[in-house]
Amino acid sequence: MTGSASVVRYEVRDGIAHVTLDAPPLNILTAAMMLQLTQALELAHADRSLCGVVIGANGRAFSAGADIGEHRPEQAPEMIAAFSRLFRVLGASELPLVMAVDGAALGAGFELAMMADVLLASDRATFGQPEIRLGFFAPVGVTALPTRVGLGRALEITCTGRTYTAAEMLAMGLVSRVIASAELPAAIGGVLADLRRSSPLVMRMNVRLTRTLFGQPFEEARLAAERAFLGELMATEDVREGLASFFEKRRPAWKNR
Repeated sequence: MTGSASVVRYEVRDGIAHVTLDAPPLNILTAAMMLQLTQALELAHADRSLCGVVIGANGRAFSAGADIGEHRPEQAPEMIAAFSRLFRVLGASELPLVMAVDGAALGAGFELAMMADVLLASDRATFGQPEIRLGFFAPVGVTALPTRVGLGRALEITCTGRTYTAAEMLAMGLVSRVIASAELPAAIGGVLADLRRSSPLVMRMNVRLTRTLFGQPFEEARLAAERAFLGELMATEDVREGLASFFEKRRPAWKNR
């Protein structure tokens, strides 16, 4: 992520990892760029002081998709290996993933955006899976998108290849909020300020349990969450600090242990 070949920027500010796609204007996701993005996310995961990750982009597009040239049969295995590692890390994240889309998120760029826990989009953002028109399908589009927007909507998006507005994605439930482009940084800042109020340790517990228990039968999932509450959460110092701050009417000073 450093040096002249760097196309992903990584910076930690006030407990948040800021990851920026930096291959303007279109931020095409080459195998090399996906590897750098994976490395940035792995750095964030290893930093136990963090309470969130925000992914944004420098350029007129969030990402216009993967490199079409790397889809050739002789290059596809290397590209898919980088793609697979990236989405494995995204799917296993124990930190909330916040993404800011200001421009086009198409193809693999849309697949990246649909992994966000909080997806903020500007009023000029667009989304779509145009791969079908070139004779491809989107691996994450056909697996993750149905859980986000429903089976029918996912099939419409992946089969038609059409481009959708941020307002349409908001109506489908994928986008959290649509904001004027000039106001997007302030909106992201508000979300990050909320994340910073929480214990990094408990934040990871919360995200991990939510991801792990998602889709399990309610009674089974609830009992597992209760066991973690009593056996894991109650053993932390941050629980005692949170209680003390409430009764002492002050902001908590998290110990992250």
